[in-house]
Amino acid sequence: MGESIRASNYRDVILTAKKADLCVVPVNIDWGINMDMTDYINQADKKIPNESVEDYILGFSFGAYISAILSKKKKMKGFIFCSLSPYFKENLKNIPEESKKYFGKKMMASFKKYSFSYNNQSKAWFLIGKKDWPLAIRQAKGSCNKWKGSKKLIVIKDAGHSLKHSNYIKALGRIIKKL
Repeated sequence: MGESIRASNYRDVILTAKKADLCVVPVNIDWGINMDMTDYINQADKKIPNESVEDYILGFSFGAYISAILSKKKKMKGFIFCSLSPYFKENLKNIPEESKKYFGKKMMASFKKYSFSYNNQSKAWFLIGKKDWPLAIRQAKGSCNKWKGSKKLIVIKDAGHSLKHSNYIKALGRIIKKL
């Protein structure tokens, strides 16, 4: 949330994918202050085709959250969930009060609409920093365990909730080179 594909870490991932001869279609989200998760999901939904069985979707944090929600209707070859945000309705009781205050009532209400979809048969990678917050680690592990398609959990040494960490970029590079 609040990040842009113009940031250096996203440019690094895009460059790695292009070097692997992948066509990259960045999906930038307008994280407007008066919007909620439904608005963000709708933006991404309009930019990603519903069927593209040779393509992959990569998302980080709330981008991974959005990808997970859209995985119910998007038929893709695979999904790469990086530091999947745990703000699904089944986890909201575990969200710290300071986070609830930070996001506000409108955003928190929008989170109540969404659960993680486990029934997708696509491939999936779940990346999480070993130093990420415990609820996010539990979300990544639990989501990976329940995912119906081929899946892999990758816990990234020394990394937290940051796509900027060099170990995170290296782990993504290894996945991208295999696509």
